[in-house]
Amino acid sequence: MSKIIIYDADRIIRMLYEMELSELGYDVICSEDVSRCLEMITEAEPDVVVIDRKIGTIDGIDWFSIIRKHFPSLPLILAAAYHLDGSNRQEEIVDFYASKTADLADLKAKISEALNLRR
Repeated sequence: MSKIIIYDADRIIRMLYEMELSELGYDVICSEDVSRCLEMITEAEPDVVVIDRKIGTIDGIDWFSIIRKHFPSLPLILAAAYHLDGSNRQEEIVDFYASKTADLADLKAKISEALNLRR
């Protein structure tokens, strides 16, 4: 079973992600606490990490930079309610971008791609 860590400040979004992704057979760990991000990744050994573009006052891209340094081969998905600016920094750090909507088809497709990349 593939394991996914989801970081999102919105409790409703976390519940939606956990419910829908668990139904697909994924082991889903959701958190709003990115301050424990590296510790959680080390403990859980996920196959994919999904982080919201904004989590509180923190930019998800900044967390991806930190994660990338410690876990260079871990697929990273940035979920955002708005389109990214396409900066080189984002392209270097983020493996996949998923639209943050109530329809999780895009996120599910990106998770599938990320898991195939991981294999």
